[in-house]
Amino acid sequence: MSCGIYRQQKGNGRTQTMTSGNPVDRLDSWKEIASYLRRDVRTVQRWEKKEGLPVYRHLHDKLGSIYAYRNELTAWFTTRQQSGATVASGNRDEAPADKIKLAVLPFGNLSGAKEDDYFSDGLTEEMITQITRLQASELAVIARTTADHYDSSSKSLEQMKKDLGVGYVLEGKVRRGGNRVRITAQLIQLKDQTQLWAETYERDLSDVLSVQADIAQAIAREINLALNLSESTRLSDLQKGKGRVQPAAYDAYLKARYNLHQMTPSAISKSIEDFEQAIQLDSNYAPAYAGLASAYALLAIAPFDLLPPHEAMPKAEKAARKSLELDSSFAEAHTALALVDHHYHWKWKEAEAGYERAIDLNPDHADTHLWYSWLLLALGRRDAAFDEIEQTMSIVQETDPHRLVAVHTTRAAAYYFGREYQRAVEECEKAKQLDPGYFMLHFIAGRAYMRLNEHAKAIAHLKQARTETGEMPLMDAALGLAYAVSGKKAETMKLAEGFKAAAKKRYIPPTYFGMLFAGLGDKDKAMMWLEKAFADRADGLTWLNVEPMLDEVRSDPRFQDLIRRIGLV
Repeated sequence: MSCGIYRQQKGNGRTQTMTSGNPVDRLDSWKEIASYLRRDVRTVQRWEKKEGLPVYRHLHDKLGSIYAYRNELTAWFTTRQQSGATVASGNRDEAPADKIKLAVLPFGNLSGAKEDDYFSDGLTEEMITQITRLQASELAVIARTTADHYDSSSKSLEQMKKDLGVGYVLEGKVRRGGNRVRITAQLIQLKDQTQLWAETYERDLSDVLSVQADIAQAIAREINLALNLSESTRLSDLQKGKGRVQPAAYDAYLKARYNLHQMTPSAISKSIEDFEQAIQLDSNYAPAYAGLASAYALLAIAPFDLLPPHEAMPKAEKAARKSLELDSSFAEAHTALALVDHHYHWKWKEAEAGYERAIDLNPDHADTHLWYSWLLLALGRRDAAFDEIEQTMSIVQETDPHRLVAVHTTRAAAYYFGREYQRAVEECEKAKQLDPGYFMLHFIAGRAYMRLNEHAKAIAHLKQARTETGEMPLMDAALGLAYAVSGKKAETMKLAEGFKAAAKKRYIPPTYFGMLFAGLGDKDKAMMWLEKAFADRADGLTWLNVEPMLDEVRSDPRFQDLIRRIGLV
């Protein structure tokens, strides 16, 4: 008997002690549990969190040693079926089944004009969004960033099937002429590379959402996917023309999406112009408000930090709330609002609820899971953060392997905030093998090496990822801090002066000045700048209670008062 075993019922908050069980009947990892239930790891983890799947942990293990019993899982799943928690399709309700995997290949631009690429590119994104909403518990849609690495050739499709386990592919072509659009789409089953369905649509651009709904319905029908009532009603309404959009507004919206997808400060700024134009032309188009909210929120937080939070975040909040007023089922708007509550209002409960609602609506959106895990880390809820990171790892392994580098880096950050610096460095090395140019891995590795007193390695990592002073203040501040702790204080002051010059042209969060002066050992200046950051509601303050580089000023009563006012204690 062990008193260090417990069941954590996350869905209802109860903890039940378990003292016995048949070892032969035991499954000793998430992988084994998922295999037994014939689901992916992410799904069974969500079941444990939301629906009380009977899973046990060892309390003495910091990260938790996971196990479960076959008979209890069987009983739980039978009860779940009888309660109607799953949607049956054919004989699918008789036993759990693996999720269907589908990829949307980039729609071809038949106009031949490169300036029209935004239209075919944006239409691809919109189809992914529509299909993702069909039945998230049964269907996994490969992320655009991963699908882009394949094409429609037989060899490439076979490789996709081998690499990702994809069962179906949607491919299409689009030609636009004025306010008319011609879309050709076909659904391919990769098992034998046969065409299951094909259709050509020629419509007014204002009816493009109806076309997307037709395609989504056809896919659901062909792969035998049962839709819940709300999603079926939504698609039916679109097919009936209730989602008509002004052609010029939709055109501006696709341009905005194209720019937002680039994820650079200048491109995101350009997307704001296009989203706002779309809204001016069609004030009831919910996706445009959601996109606008995302763009404003991103520019006010790291790594971009381009706009003052007082300028950007209220605009993000207003746009997100308007989007939800028009369509409360839009996951992106919930995520954007959660970002505002997280990074600007410091409303932790509201932010967590927003992230969870977005995840419920779009369970496979890796970025939302990662933002949620960063919130949990900032609040010191490290075990919950690790759970969220592991769920994200399962998601990206299944739908977006090219995002693995970001997940490894987030896990490295969790180790760093937990003062496990060597493990943080080791995790960054794993990330480096996937994408040596990913700047955040160098950011975390550099800070971990600082705490290990390996200053030369810290500086080398941060120099590798840094560009021109002021372009990415996050990296500038980290490098300045590395110089400070290594005794090269003149270099730190040089960077601080560069910050001041850059601040005449763009916003620089005062948080980063505070970090630099903390590294220089000047507590008074550090606190002065952190107070300015508080007044700005600048990004970075959410980390004050867990950031190791501030351990030297943590005992200062002014610092303790600051984290109390932020709500971190």
